Amino acid sequence: MHLLIPARGVLAALLALSFIGAASAHSLWLERQGDGLRLYFGEFEENLREASPGLLDRLSPQAKVAVAGDKALKVDKTAGFFTVAGTVSADDSVVAEDVRIAERRTAEKVTRVLARLGARYVADFKERPPVNTLDVVPAGKPGTFKVFYQGKPLAKAKLELIAESGWKREFKTDEQGAVEAQLPWRGTYVIEVQHTDATPGKLGEEAYDTLRCASTLSFRLADGPPGPPMPPAATPKKP
Repeated sequence: MHLLIPARGVLAALLALSFIGAASAHSLWLERQGDGLRLYFGEFEENLREASPGLLDRLSPQAKVAVAGDKALKVDKTAGFFTVAGTVSADDSVVAEDVRIAERRTAEKVTRVLARLGARYVADFKERPPVNTLDVVPAGKPGTFKVFYQGKPLAKAKLELIAESGWKREFKTDEQGAVEAQLPWRGTYVIEVQHTDATPGKLGEEAYDTLRCASTLSFRLADGPPGPPMPPAATPKKP
């Protein structure tokens, strides 16, 4: 049975997996590891990373370098994340996306929802063009960002900035889709944003009634004081 519940936390998980009703704030995010990247699914603020066998098995994301030509990267599933491998330069930005159609069933009708769960990693804060349907990109200096939907700035979008300790702050973009935030510590940060579009459409030959997106931007700040420690690793949820 497919459930679609418009609560903030449940919705984020549902965008990827329509049956994860118990999850809260599930998202995809990318982290650089050596010459490649890892794509995680879970709750960054709680240090929860889904595993295989388990909820990680229900995703089939694709990834690419966000440059002219959009170089595709190889995505392989491991026990705790997806490896993202290929030719990735030190300053490249990488994007990933999982796309699926889920169904909301009520006594009266079935509503088909196109769910897009995206992620982007950047190595610096230079401005970059949007790639994913819903995308968060740096705006030219540390702490400044822009949100785009279908290539256009998204005004009044709500964002969460989350540090690796679990500390987080909420922001809203201005009329140009821009926002500025303080980055108090060095370490990894993830920005999460969601957007719903009630315009019907098609994914290939499959029709849908509404589009719901959730996307993240992740980066690592090298300078600044040390922050609080990460929370203990949380136990992956059961499917």
